[in-house]
Amino acid sequence: MTLQWNIVDASGQTVKAIPLPEDIFGVPMNQALLHTVIKAYQANRRQGTHATKTRSLVSGTGKKPFRQKGTGSARQGSLRGPHMYHGAVAHGPQPRDYRQLINKRVKQQAVRIALSDKVRHQKLIILDHIKLNSYSTRTIRKMLAHVLPTFKALIVDECTDDFVYKSVRNLHGIHYLMSDLVHSENILKYEHLVLTESALMKLCTRLTTGQPA
Repeated sequence: MTLQWNIVDASGQTVKAIPLPEDIFGVPMNQALLHTVIKAYQANRRQGTHATKTRSLVSGTGKKPFRQKGTGSARQGSLRGPHMYHGAVAHGPQPRDYRQLINKRVKQQAVRIALSDKVRHQKLIILDHIKLNSYSTRTIRKMLAHVLPTFKALIVDECTDDFVYKSVRNLHGIHYLMSDLVHSENILKYEHLVLTESALMKLCTRLTTGQPA
C-alpha cells in the first residue's frame, strides 16, 4: 500500500503528488522502541569522564591522627576518610562507559516510526529542491516562510551546495542534515521535517536495503 503526498516548490505551491511507501511512512507508533533507541543515542554521547577521589587518591598522611583512647573523641585511623574534612568521597562517580548497543534493524524501525509520526500529524513537507546562488540567510528564510508554519524544522537534503548549508545554519530553530545522518532522535527533536525529493528517494533506499540507520 502507498500514501499520496504533495511535493511543493519554494513558493509553497503544489508541484505534484507522489506515493510514499506504507512500510516506511505508515508504521504504527511504538513508544517503547523509540524510548529504547533514543535513550541509547543520548547515553552514547556521554563522555563518562566524571571522577571523584577515593581515600587512596586523597593527599594526606597515613598517620593515626590521635591516640585510640583517652581523648573523648571517636576513634580515628586516618584523616583521609569520607567523614573527615577534606577527605575522600564515599561512593562517588568514577569513569565509566555509558555506551548501549542497539541492533541495526531496531534503529531502522525507529526511523520508520519517527517518519510515520510526522506523516500522521501532517508535519512532513517535501520540497522539489533547495538551491541558492550565493550565501543568503534572508533568501532561505523567505523561502522557508512559504512552506513552514513555524521555524522549528529539520531540513534534509542531498545537495552538497555550501550556499544552502551556511545560509540555513544562521536560522534559529532550523537544522540542516544529509539523509545519511538522519536518525529517529533528530527527526523527533524538531516539530517539522522538510525533505527534498532527492533526499526522500535516498532515505527510502536506505531503509529498504538495510543500510545503517
